[in-house]
Amino acid sequence: MLQAYWYITKMKLLTNLTYRFEVFTSVATNLILMLASVFLWQTAYKGGAGAAEALSLQDITTYTILSITISTIFVCDVQNTIYYKIREGQIVTDFYRPIPLLACYLAEDIGEMFSALLNRALPLVVFASLFFGVPWPASFRNFLLFLPSCLLSYAILWLLSALVGLIAFWVMELGNMGNVKDSIVRILSGSIVPLWFFPESVQTVSKFLPFQYTYQTPLGIYIGNTSTSEAFTSMAVQAAWIGILYLILAAGWARTKKKTLIQGG
Repeated sequence: MLQAYWYITKMKLLTNLTYRFEVFTSVATNLILMLASVFLWQTAYKGGAGAAEALSLQDITTYTILSITISTIFVCDVQNTIYYKIREGQIVTDFYRPIPLLACYLAEDIGEMFSALLNRALPLVVFASLFFGVPWPASFRNFLLFLPSCLLSYAILWLLSALVGLIAFWVMELGNMGNVKDSIVRILSGSIVPLWFFPESVQTVSKFLPFQYTYQTPLGIYIGNTSTSEAFTSMAVQAAWIGILYLILAAGWARTKKKTLIQGG
């Protein structure tokens, strides 16, 4: 069974490695975004906007670099995969696969993640190091805690994307729903602006939503803005959200398979 998943992951990785122009375009786009974001923060701090905040300029610079970098690694195309498979009628043949279908889509996304790590994330880190210095973690312990938190973060993001993809079983067109979901995640996750800069009321509400545990939690651990005990607590909350989202996805998947509507036939 694991060999089948590895084969899917490997083939997706090899396929993505062939699209060089798309890779160069993505690296250039994210590099421009990174430079613009860091320069904006530097300007804001020089003007005194961040003087009273808990984050130093170096912290927010590292936070921004890592946020943009891991956003290129966190590939969650499952929502688009489900939508196009249903629209083109291929979902029917996929159901005949001898392994769970959602697990196949997860393996494909993991393959894309490996290629993104090699083709996009590493060049971004190299360029960022040349412009702003190496974005070191606060300590080796923080780095070790950052890694499992990142894995948990990706699991939450992937499950959210899969839930959006299930909507395609019930409607003929998803429209911009995926983009809306991505925009909500980017804002409420602290990916663009850390939630520590938001009003207390927003921070309080965000603690009861899964979004901040996708970006701000691992990034806060990396830069040392989160203590070790708080890091373990946050990862426990991440695991809880994974369990909740998985149960919702499992229930929705079992129901939607019975009401599959293929456009055009």
